[in-house]
Amino acid sequence: MRKKTLLFGFLTFLITVNINGQNSTEFGIKAGANYAQYTPDFKVGGNDFVDYKRKLGFYVGGFVNIEIADKIKVQPELLFAIQGTSVLIEDVQVTDSDGFFTTVSDYESNINESTISIPVVVQYLFNDKFYMEGGPQFGYIIDRKEKIKKDPFEEFGGIDDPNSDFDYDKFDLGLSFGFGYRLTENLGINTRYFFGLIERNNTIKSSVLNLGIEYKL
Repeated sequence: MRKKTLLFGFLTFLITVNINGQNSTEFGIKAGANYAQYTPDFKVGGNDFVDYKRKLGFYVGGFVNIEIADKIKVQPELLFAIQGTSVLIEDVQVTDSDGFFTTVSDYESNINESTISIPVVVQYLFNDKFYMEGGPQFGYIIDRKEKIKKDPFEEFGGIDDPNSDFDYDKFDLGLSFGFGYRLTENLGINTRYFFGLIERNNTIKSSVLNLGIEYKL
């Protein structure tokens, strides 16, 4: 609750600054692709047991761009994203009901998280075209699904649904930083990296690369 209060308080401050001042405000939409994974890999005895790989996803949403100084702007955003990770567990030993060794195979799956993200970045403009940015990002995972791609237990009936009765942490918090370039007055490209600051489910943090376009209305 305290984290949500701080977020809404900060957004209210930005709106108040804009109303009371003479700063320009622009609205826009943005969309693009992300390349995400969990970190770090889960290790047992110093060796990787669960290896997290990056997977492609997407994001779409809108933003408000507020000028607060000659070369400084603040941009709160509201985004919907599909992101997550690929999971690889190598050399899973499978035995039959009699206890005899049968085979060794890998487990592979994709985890998709439907996420509402609220980045609040401060932008520094080097010139009219190029800028750098950074700031906090808040996230709320509204849905999480794991789809098995390779099941080493398939011939023995398969693994139970990995989504059943899985209680996952829904709140995420981290930092984003990146760069942008204005192609025209209204159209630009933007790349950004987000890294989580808090552990979710006591083990994982988010790592997300974004590349997309922005259009000022």
